[in-house]
Amino acid sequence: MNHKMERNDQLEDWIFHYQHLNKVRRTKKQKQRFLATLVTDIAKLREDIQVIEYQQKKQYISSNVYVGNIETANRIICTYYDTPLRSFGSYQLFDRTKQRQATVRFILVSLSLFLLLGLVATVVYMNSMTEAFHLGKLSTWAAILCYGLYFFLFSKLAKGLSSRKNAVRNTSSILALVSLIAAHTNSKTAFAFLDEGCFGDQGLTLLKETCRSSAQIYYLDCVGSQEELHFIGQRVTEKAEQSFITHQGSDPKISYIFGAKVSETEQGKRYFLEKATLNQKGIDRNKLKQLKDFFTN
Repeated sequence: MNHKMERNDQLEDWIFHYQHLNKVRRTKKQKQRFLATLVTDIAKLREDIQVIEYQQKKQYISSNVYVGNIETANRIICTYYDTPLRSFGSYQLFDRTKQRQATVRFILVSLSLFLLLGLVATVVYMNSMTEAFHLGKLSTWAAILCYGLYFFLFSKLAKGLSSRKNAVRNTSSILALVSLIAAHTNSKTAFAFLDEGCFGDQGLTLLKETCRSSAQIYYLDCVGSQEELHFIGQRVTEKAEQSFITHQGSDPKISYIFGAKVSETEQGKRYFLEKATLNQKGIDRNKLKQLKDFFTN
């Protein structure tokens, strides 16, 4: 009983750390703060932690976090930790083009509305002016300050807004991975928290280059949603069939476990999460138990 209460308290701490304190993980500073918290939490469980930095075509270096021996592990369970940008519509898993289009549409509409707001504010200001523009007046400096703030916010919008409703995508998978680390003692299983998962596969590519060729990688995404968990892999085991809705995959090295709805299209199966599901404030804790049972029993 005490052990169960201790595990529950531990999970509550992790939820506070990753769903509240480190809710957004997009900028360099936000990611560094998240990584510091993550390493501290895992260090209480085990010591074999590595933070691997790799250069992106950006102003800062991206980082993967490995727990266990990635180079010798037979099985690697991983997920991405960066925060997606706000976008229109549902989240289309495995379709980078549609993800990008939905994000670009949101940015363009936001910029258009913000430009319109700026034009209206300018017209109102010009019509309300009773005297000539003069730098010696307080109202002139107030207007300059407002315009400076306006263009600062405009530049932020142009880069995209971070999604703050990210309990499902992908805080839930981070919590699942930390919970699995706490429950695992098998030295042949390693874990990886990957950077740049929302915008590409750079972190995953580095992981694949580092691990042994025969290692099986399990990639988690949106596992705490209210939707059923699906499994896509070339090797579908009986245990996977008993635990998830299974689909045959083509990648011999990577199996994907994720929460989603499924629909049939002319191009094949479409996996997606509706906006209402993505905006869930909490996570389905039963899914964490489902994953734990699959990987540890």
